[in-house]
Formats: sequence, structure tokens, C-alpha cells
Amino acid sequence: MKSKLEKLVGRYRELGIDRQLDYDKFYLYSIITHSTAIEGSTITELEIQIMFDNGIALKGKSLL
Repeated sequence: MKSKLEKLVGRYRELGIDRQLDYDKFYLYSIITHSTAIEGSTITELEIQIMFDNGIALKGKSLL
């Protein structure tokens, strides 16, 4: 007999909730944000996502 947790995990996967986020991209953006912050960058994780996903520079910021 399945436990309550196993049933919930099965339902979670059945609904495709685990595929709603691209976790690899999320981790990459997080690593970029934190490593550049160590170097003094003020760009936020959301700004990095916009820059990479849309290929545009934010006002006053360079893609380089």
C-alpha cells in the first residue's frame, strides 16, 4: 500500500508540476548572479534572466 507521501509525489508528477520550471536554467542563473555579486556586480537574478532569455541589455548595463 502506498504511503500518503508516495501518493502526493505521484500526483505531483502526474500533473507535470516538476516540468513547470527549467531547473538547470534556474541553477545557472543563480550561480551567475551569486558569482558576479562576489565580484561587485549589482545585477539582480531577474535582470540576468531577462538579459539571457531575451538577449537584451538593461538600461545602463552591458551584455559583456
